[in-house]
Amino acid sequence: MKTVLSIQSNVVYGYAGNKVSTLAMQLQGVEVMPIHTVQLSSNTVYPHYDGIVLGAKQITRIVNSLEKIGGLKSIDAIISGYIGLAEQGEEILEAVNKIKYYNPNAIYVCDPVMGGDINKGSSLPQGIIDFFTKQAVKQADYITPNLLELQILSDIEIKTFNDVLNAIKTLQKQSIKAILVKNLVHAGKTTDLFEMVLATPTQNYHLARPLYDFPHRPLGVGDLICSLFTAHLINGQSQLMAFELAANAANHVLEITKQKEARELAIIDAQAWIKKPDLRYRGMELML
Repeated sequence: MKTVLSIQSNVVYGYAGNKVSTLAMQLQGVEVMPIHTVQLSSNTVYPHYDGIVLGAKQITRIVNSLEKIGGLKSIDAIISGYIGLAEQGEEILEAVNKIKYYNPNAIYVCDPVMGGDINKGSSLPQGIIDFFTKQAVKQADYITPNLLELQILSDIEIKTFNDVLNAIKTLQKQSIKAILVKNLVHAGKTTDLFEMVLATPTQNYHLARPLYDFPHRPLGVGDLICSLFTAHLINGQSQLMAFELAANAANHVLEITKQKEARELAIIDAQAWIKKPDLRYRGMELML
């Protein structure tokens, strides 16, 4: 059995961060060890949300305690997502280095959460943005940005599909095994489909699936994709197959969420499809 240390946000109500990632990976037979960078009542799009940020040095204390009981030796992957303090980023990288000491084959998957709307930009403190752009991207084996995050990481304004490809080329100068762009939004080949890109040092793929119309866009889809991509990788799937499985599982979840007219992801209703998705949509090779 493979094990993932998942360091990201958590919500009590709804599905985002570790709330969605833990179950998704468990459905792939993966043991999950979650650390919540923030604990919120709900996603911040809801009025009157509340919660707490895990304080400085707390991640380090938890990881050190895991080390003392031998818990780091079994970790095959580390996921980092939303962080509430810039200091948490430094502690995450310390944890990554420590885990890779025990298991050199462990992978670090960075979901550089800095915002969801490219038109609004990021409202996070500069220290957190600097962590992702100056530190995490240099140490991550895999990164899973959305369009806004791809723009920030590459420092290239993205308006077209060619801009996406140029931003990817810029990031590939780092020693990254693969870049999974989770949503191309307006910069895709069409506005009628939900488009994604997987870029590796040798091959690149474009995948398009249905775009569902929601009154309120469901949150946590990116967390779902990142976690499933990671789980499939450590379970021995190729990068392309992990990409396709994650994309198709997310499509099933959104399809059922749309059918239920729900605002939060219908994770429980869709769990059979998360576990074994129907591969309706495949990655098509791209030339960068």
